[in-house]
Amino acid sequence: MERLASIVLLSACSACALSAPPASEWVGREPSVASEHAPELAELAEIDRAAADALAASAAEPDDAGLALRAAQTCFLAADLRLQSGSVAALDELAEPTLEQVLRASERLPEALRIEILSQATAGLEAADRAAARTAPERADLVAAKVAIELARGQHLALIAWANGPTRSLFAGYGPKLVQAIDAAVAADPTFDHAAPLRLEGRFRGEAPRPFGDLVRARKALERAVELAPLAVNHLFLGDVLWRANDHAGAEREWRAASTADGDASTRASTPFLAELARRRLAALARVPGR
Repeated sequence: MERLASIVLLSACSACALSAPPASEWVGREPSVASEHAPELAELAEIDRAAADALAASAAEPDDAGLALRAAQTCFLAADLRLQSGSVAALDELAEPTLEQVLRASERLPEALRIEILSQATAGLEAADRAAARTAPERADLVAAKVAIELARGQHLALIAWANGPTRSLFAGYGPKLVQAIDAAVAADPTFDHAAPLRLEGRFRGEAPRPFGDLVRARKALERAVELAPLAVNHLFLGDVLWRANDHAGAEREWRAASTADGDASTRASTPFLAELARRRLAALARVPGR
């Protein structure tokens, strides 16, 4: 009887996973993010249009794996820009946030913005799944496409899990799915797209609750990512893991590097916000008693 009750509870909680309207319902409207860094958001409408066009092209040719992958990748750019710019905007509302508040800025995003991100991530995951279903597993020449697909799946699953929060994500089973996608991408090519598989592994392992969180693995992945590609996002995420691992000097070093580092094609639109988030960490760190 107790086991049956547990199963019923699990099923009920699984059904509580958040859903979001299609991105087409709000693309083209004024975005829900507001920030004093508005000039740096000029690309958002353009990226939204590119994502909408890519989704439409993929829908018109549903058997084309390349179009589906392009849609998945563009949806992630739109969702990630909202997440990073929204985190800066959330901190703009706090006079002197603590370091923990800065590190958890993404938890302060308004519901409307969270739903926009979930919409993009849901559409992106569906596109990545279509690309995976239409990519022949036996073809060695498609290794790059396969790692790109698994990376996209992992990126969107991570955003969906973030939007749902730890409890919903646990019962909806996002953790194992995310681990499977990350492991497949890292195994295929950890250096792909400036170490993006390692970055995703490190961020997930550094932020996830047990049983998925692992600071040792997160640190190893992100140190390798920074070694391969010293991008702002890689430095920022490594700094966060080092802080959690009580290497405070190392965290400060990585945040300083992130505050001035460049981005790549996949992260350039978000890089001004990533750099600003690094500067907010440094400012909050300077207010920590005893420093």
